Amino acid sequence: MTKEELCQIFSYNIKKYRQGRFTQEALAEEAGLSPQQINGIEGGRKFVSTDSLLKIATALDIEVYQLFIPQDKKTIIIEETPENERIRAQLTDEIVEQIRLSVNKSLDKVKNKK
Repeated sequence: MTKEELCQIFSYNIKKYRQGRFTQEALAEEAGLSPQQINGIEGGRKFVSTDSLLKIATALDIEVYQLFIPQDKKTIIIEETPENERIRAQLTDEIVEQIRLSVNKSLDKVKNKK
């Protein structure tokens, strides 16, 4: 799979999950992003940061992986078991920690430029 194909899949899925629920502007507001960001992502001109990815998935009330399933593939339904819940919580904690580290690193760069 190429980067372009991944962007196309991602773009298609955002449109699919927001249709009938959100306009681009409403999704942007719900996700805490700008309408220009959503437009650029859906248009395949931009790719999302991890932080924006999580915000979009949360706003759409879906799991992040669902945004990367090719349109010709069936949506995977994961059985809710205690083990799956534990794994999901662990992965969420790891993603949040990576975001926290990334944001702190960016803030440190901004502080050092002053």
